[in-house]
Amino acid sequence: MTDTTLNEPKNDLLLAIERFKLVAKATHDVIWDWDLARGTVWWNEGMQEIFGYRPEDIESGPNSWFDRIHPDDQEQVVKKMYRVIEKGESNWSDFYRFRRADGSYAHVHDRGYTIQGGGKPVRMVGSMMDISQQLRSDKAREESEESLRFAMQAAQLGTWNLNPADCTALLNERCKELYGRPADAEMHYEGLIQFIHPDDRARVIEAVERALDPAVRAVYDVRYRVIGASDRKLRWLHCTGQAYFDPTGSPYRFSGISREITSEITSQEKIAWADQQAAMTIEGSGAGSFMVALASNEIIYSPTMARIITGSETANMTRDILLASLHPDDVDIRNKAYAEAEDNGELRYEARFIWNDSSVHWVRVLGRYLYDSMGKAISLSGIVMDITDRIESEQRLKVNEEHLRTLIEQAPVATALFVGKDMVIDIPNEAMLKVWGKGRSVIGKPLKDALPELEGQPFLAILDRIYKTGEAHSEQGARADLVVDGRLQTFYYDYTYKPLKNSKGEVYAILDMAVDVTEQVISRQELEQSEERYRQLASELERRVGQRTDELHQANIELVNSNNNLQQFAYAASHDMQEPLRKIQSFGSRLLSTYSEKLDDNGQYMLNRIQDASKRMSAMIDDLLAYSRLTTREGEFEEVRLDEIVYSVLADLEISIQEQKTDIIVEDLPVVWGNDSQLAQLMQNLISNAIKYRLPEQQSVVRLSYRTVSESERATLPKLLPDHPYIRLEVIDNGIGFDEIYLDRIFQMFQRLHGRSEFSGSGIGLALCKKVVQNHHGYITAQSQPGKGATFIVYLPQPR
Repeated sequence: MTDTTLNEPKNDLLLAIERFKLVAKATHDVIWDWDLARGTVWWNEGMQEIFGYRPEDIESGPNSWFDRIHPDDQEQVVKKMYRVIEKGESNWSDFYRFRRADGSYAHVHDRGYTIQGGGKPVRMVGSMMDISQQLRSDKAREESEESLRFAMQAAQLGTWNLNPADCTALLNERCKELYGRPADAEMHYEGLIQFIHPDDRARVIEAVERALDPAVRAVYDVRYRVIGASDRKLRWLHCTGQAYFDPTGSPYRFSGISREITSEITSQEKIAWADQQAAMTIEGSGAGSFMVALASNEIIYSPTMARIITGSETANMTRDILLASLHPDDVDIRNKAYAEAEDNGELRYEARFIWNDSSVHWVRVLGRYLYDSMGKAISLSGIVMDITDRIESEQRLKVNEEHLRTLIEQAPVATALFVGKDMVIDIPNEAMLKVWGKGRSVIGKPLKDALPELEGQPFLAILDRIYKTGEAHSEQGARADLVVDGRLQTFYYDYTYKPLKNSKGEVYAILDMAVDVTEQVISRQELEQSEERYRQLASELERRVGQRTDELHQANIELVNSNNNLQQFAYAASHDMQEPLRKIQSFGSRLLSTYSEKLDDNGQYMLNRIQDASKRMSAMIDDLLAYSRLTTREGEFEEVRLDEIVYSVLADLEISIQEQKTDIIVEDLPVVWGNDSQLAQLMQNLISNAIKYRLPEQQSVVRLSYRTVSESERATLPKLLPDHPYIRLEVIDNGIGFDEIYLDRIFQMFQRLHGRSEFSGSGIGLALCKKVVQNHHGYITAQSQPGKGATFIVYLPQPR
């Protein structure tokens, strides 16, 4: 019978060991056991999961641990650990960097507890926790809070917070300044309402009630006037915010931001007058202008505006006709834009309009309300632009930090963050993306790569200086040349660059806040111009047009004379050059026939080379003469049966076709509009090339086919004859092919992709083909891959 009493200590030990192993497996930390007597260290599986080391691959001694501690931390960590052991203390902990298996370092929090035996530590057991992510999160939070504080200060925004329960209000310093610094006793809802202009008070109260109503929960966005509490100064404010509700539907917080817009409101009349002065410039740019009197609903518009909306400059435009021309699917876009314009005064939307001929066109509408002294809208003026050819899709903003994203999205000015020395674009708001005109593709790119047009302008140098010195920079009415809508344009901005610093005082990013003042600057410039200047410009333009017309007429005369002289020169040169070549060939033949027995092999070889070179030169002169004669007038065109041309060419190439053993497949071909002799040259060169450039190891096949060109395909081609239908003729072979990177090269004079030893020819054939096609107001191109044949594609007109 076994004595279970004696086995109880052993059982307890086994149970404790089993529990330790279970804990080591269950925890997400790295568990270690250091046997001080034996000098061995045991690690649990967390060592592999967290740091990438398999426990069985790690050396058993403590150096396997200490050697992986960062060199800058190693000495102090090891000394502190041995000090605890030597003093017999019960626990040890430290923060240091530990090397992962991939060579990177993790920030860890390590804790150990000693096990005593015989009055001294015999083991130390502990756990190591990876706190790298926690440290990064703490650092990001600190930087985000710093960015938030600066953004509020740089944007000159007032913040407010209203407690719906007791109606007490909390305003920051800027917001107090906007209200004329009211007394502490007036810092509640009823007190602050008294400082709102009497004509605006009811509208503000209604907006607050709608925002606090659980059934409505409207966004608070309103413009109104305040009369300062202490300075009695009249100010225009633009306030935005929202209410927050608990699960029962009761509001527990109502907060937002306020911005002074006094200068914007007071400048409306000047801007309206400047808009009228800019009307000529607008029309000259291709945009149409309009103005709507809101009281009578009468619309005044330019002929260009009527054309952009309806397709006809003579259309009788009313607001009803304008609405009827709007695409049904875009009605909501327009309605939403007008609803927003009633609040912020700016009309901006893009929508489709249906012309009188039923075609659909994209139009961008930009407008601005004009207000009277009491803040009532009296008219709407603006411009429309046809953007059918350049409409672009924009994506919604994606940002990395929630607090900064909320602030930037609600900011009434264009805002973006440039991170690091390379100024990588991060968190641009919608206004800034519109300023740049590049879309969301710029996010994550260095500023100089995303906006290459900034090279040579001062902004990149200013940002680099701010990153180095940490000194902020601001400027009013600064000029910026940006590529917007595919063209370089000039804009003017009030902007501020503010460096953001981390906890160490180092600049890690720069916040860019900009306000587009282009219209104000341009308006000011136009106001400074006199009527005399316009007359001078008109006179100068007329003089230059006349000068250019005379120069163009003279250039045309010189071009005609040059072409006539060139044809005469080419004819004379070809005959004068052919004569010595014929003598070279004649005397060469006589030498071969008379003195061939007296010449050694080398002499006969060189004489044959002379004969071959003279023949090639003669052929090249003939090709050049043919190329120079390729001029065709419209009166020389007639209906040409393309199949007859092809069969005539095949008869001429019969010997070459038999020698190359080529199968020629000719489908039914149509009648085209052109010159039969030039078309014969075209087909002979294309077919002979297809026969010549064959793969020697396979049967050579050449196919000729065609199809009618559709309107959509025609729109992608260079300018063709507008009143002729076109065919697409294809000459397809299964020969050696070519790389399409040489596509432009093969149609140039004397361009060869292969040596004369491989394939004969003058290098003029395809250039001649291109000249014939151009004479016929057509287009030629090719598709090919090396070793997979080639397809030469020719677009030719047909009779009307």
